[in-house]
Amino acid sequence: MRTHTISLALLSAMLLGSTGCRKPADDHGHDHGDEPKTAQISVWTERHEVFAEHRAPVVNKATTFITHVTDLHTLEPRREGMVKFILRQGETVAEHPQAGPARPGIYMPGILFPKTGDWKVTLLIPTGGSNEPVELGTVRVHADEHSAEHAEIADGPEGVSFLKEQQWKVLSKAEPVTRRRLVERLRVAARVRAKPGHIATLAAPVSGQLVAVPGQPASRPGQRVEAGTLLALLKPNFSEAGAKVAEAQAEFATAKAGLDQAEAAYDRTRKLAAEQAKSVRELQEAELAHQSAKARYSAAAGLLATFRQAGGASSPDAPLLMELRAPIAGVLNSMAAGPGEVVAANQPVFSVLNPETVWIAASIPESGVSRLGRAMDAAVELPGEPGRFLSITADGRGQLLSLGLEVDAATRTVPLLYETANLDGRFRIGQNVTLLVETARAEESVAVPESALVEEGDQLVAFVQVGGETFEKREIRAGIRDTGFVQVLDGIKAGERVVTKGAYAIRLSSISGAIPAHGHAH
Repeated sequence: MRTHTISLALLSAMLLGSTGCRKPADDHGHDHGDEPKTAQISVWTERHEVFAEHRAPVVNKATTFITHVTDLHTLEPRREGMVKFILRQGETVAEHPQAGPARPGIYMPGILFPKTGDWKVTLLIPTGGSNEPVELGTVRVHADEHSAEHAEIADGPEGVSFLKEQQWKVLSKAEPVTRRRLVERLRVAARVRAKPGHIATLAAPVSGQLVAVPGQPASRPGQRVEAGTLLALLKPNFSEAGAKVAEAQAEFATAKAGLDQAEAAYDRTRKLAAEQAKSVRELQEAELAHQSAKARYSAAAGLLATFRQAGGASSPDAPLLMELRAPIAGVLNSMAAGPGEVVAANQPVFSVLNPETVWIAASIPESGVSRLGRAMDAAVELPGEPGRFLSITADGRGQLLSLGLEVDAATRTVPLLYETANLDGRFRIGQNVTLLVETARAEESVAVPESALVEEGDQLVAFVQVGGETFEKREIRAGIRDTGFVQVLDGIKAGERVVTKGAYAIRLSSISGAIPAHGHAH
């Protein structure tokens, strides 16, 4: 489990800091028991949570509906904007608009019911150009104060009380529990590697001084280059330059003579073969020799072409320079030296990296190889981002390259290698990651996010929201863990709302005794 970084003292101060919804207490700190009972209403929609409290209403007498409205997209209180309460009883309809919240997130309308009996109450919340209806259920209206005082009002849910003001401070979040397919995964350490052919180092062929390319900006790390892009010029040391030029010229002359001879032999053999004076095999041999001579000539010409004179051939007195060109397309990853600096022969000067595709290499314990599934789909967890998982095989972005056939005698592990696209640049060469590889075990089960679980000694617990400000602590028996979700074998049912953000703060509230049991007196 992840370590909670917020201190106990700091969070206690946060929880104790809000007093807007507390009941008056006597000298001993106890809630007054003679206050009229209040009904509690908790409703969740896709966009809003509404938690309302009210006393038993009396006909034609304003009854305050203390209504907390939370935006479930931001987890913050609704800070401004009107809402409208719609009351319906048969054909009778009454509207009670409320211009804005009395305090952030809290509307306090005094609602008048014109008749006794049961009324259906709907709250309209303007959202995105339309009114979202939130059904608050049925409210019974009484004929007089005596009837209202003796009305039967169901007790609110029992559990840990955590007021809306506290929830808004920590941006707590509760989500419906669902069933989902979970696949058991092996967690192993892995490392990001460059794909062979996607990384190259350009070394100085001779010692000398780097020279900037005339007419173009100096090369710099991070620059995108194509294969063959001219990165710099190298002015060789005089003695080495002469020797290299002589070697290149000699090789060129030899290759040119060989090509001329092979061309003549090939032409002669082709004519004789047409007259059936040479066999097909002899013609093929002559053709092969001609192609080999052409390849040698092209290589020699290319080597000689790397030597050039600054200012072009029209300037014979200019110093001899060699071209240093990018060997592959990609990003200029590093530079060991710049214009004016001296480099040694065979010293790496530039490295070019194509990061669009990477390899991810890991080693699987030999005991885990038999547990792997056939597909072996995989995801990674990046360092510094616990709980966030990136699939490396989904949607065709990557594939398994190999599972080793040999167990390493020293580590008793088997190498595992994946290739994946890296178009968003999330992976960096040499980066250590955690690889999660699918096994053959998969189950359809109730599951909750890992963030919902809190360690309490040796036990895992979660908090289920049973009312707007009331939470039940549940002991959880966990099963499979799969990319941020945990199978719940016992403790929570599908459809219940489990706290996925702020669970630790609610646990702190449950052990601090700082929050009253339930109820408000605004």
